[in-house]
Amino acid sequence: MKFSFYDSALPADSFISVDGVVDGGLNLSHWPGNRTPPHLKADTSTGMALNLARDPGRDAWLRDVTIVTNNHFDTDGLLSVYGVLRPAQALAHAEEMIRAARTGDFGEFTTPDAFKFDAVVTAFEDPARSPIATEIRDLSEADRHQLVYDRLLGMLPDLLYDAPRYKDLWTASFTSFMRSMMRIRDVARIREHDASRLTVIEADEPLDQTARFNVARHHRVLTATRSEHGFIYEMNFLIFSWFDTVTPARGARIDLAEVAAALNREEPEGDGRWTYTGNDSLDARLYRAGEDGATIPSRLSIEDVEHRLVRFFDACP
Repeated sequence: MKFSFYDSALPADSFISVDGVVDGGLNLSHWPGNRTPPHLKADTSTGMALNLARDPGRDAWLRDVTIVTNNHFDTDGLLSVYGVLRPAQALAHAEEMIRAARTGDFGEFTTPDAFKFDAVVTAFEDPARSPIATEIRDLSEADRHQLVYDRLLGMLPDLLYDAPRYKDLWTASFTSFMRSMMRIRDVARIREHDASRLTVIEADEPLDQTARFNVARHHRVLTATRSEHGFIYEMNFLIFSWFDTVTPARGARIDLAEVAAALNREEPEGDGRWTYTGNDSLDARLYRAGEDGATIPSRLSIEDVEHRLVRFFDACP
């Protein structure tokens, strides 16, 4: 088998698609609408590739497959491809792969090495920051993804442990995360509404998103950051809740358009509109948007916003 970035011209009987969902062919994915065999399912697509590597029926299922494909590039996608192409080698590094995949797709901080690996993999595809920037800068998206996949597959499994040497690619994000983790207990009040599956983080200063989400007990997180002109609110459904996972989300997504409309009625006169980006968006969030779409402060009190969300979630099935 070989890796080929997805193209609709690929013959459906020759490929297995991993991580994403495309028409035809076999499929290992945690995306909505996936066609993964039930006995291979896992939280991450990487976990599914590893389950396939252990499966006694692997060779029969892949009998006619000559191509492993994906329709996007990210850490879980890369490791899923690797797990299907090199099953025995992947199983020897299964724990490290799962940690990195969860960090990449779910924003979970599992280990420093997994965090750094995900940052390096992500940077490789960025024409402005990639160590192979001169090679990918003028390529089409498909050709760029193909080259990055090929290059990184050739660096595995060593890169799982060697990411620290690419310090310039992860220092900023790692420093931001660690600084917020060290400060969060001093500058924030965290309230857990277990019946509503809602975590509320009331902060005196902006905090790193990964840090905020990793201290939350639930997958519904309201962050209220104090500013000179009121609170800056963000009600997030964590990305975990978008995927089709074996582990249930700690708070499913529920459409918040009704809440947005109610908050708009209560908000004092001024620019901006409360907006919900929708359940289908990866970063499903409710926030007050300015004319340019950026998050702006609200004059509503934290008590009003928090209580409205608690009542709304409590009333949902």
